[in-house]
Amino acid sequence: MLNFFIGLLFTIVVICALLLIGVVLIQQSKSGGGLAVMGGGMTESVLGSAAGNVVTRITGVLAAIFLSCTFILAILVTRRAEPESFPDRYEQGAPAEEREEEIPPLQPGEDPVPR
Repeated sequence: MLNFFIGLLFTIVVICALLLIGVVLIQQSKSGGGLAVMGGGMTESVLGSAAGNVVTRITGVLAAIFLSCTFILAILVTRRAEPESFPDRYEQGAPAEEREEEIPPLQPGEDPVPR
């Protein structure tokens, strides 16, 4: 069930990111914005005289959804992972391949790096 929510939130984050990219590119800048290239007054005819306010509001809503979903996704992913330190594994009796082997001490004159 947790994996389903993580997948759903990840999908929402990706869709919001793509929509944010598009909306930010559409916003009017000092030189006219992305919609000025396609016809100048098209934004006023489609979105009304307050086209800048609508696009700004959409950007804010998408950004809020993106940030909240990302925050929740980070919490869910960290809860799914089982943080385990070395002392915890050692006390529980880790498998032999995970345990560190004892390293014999160096003899005088012995090269520390085998060649």
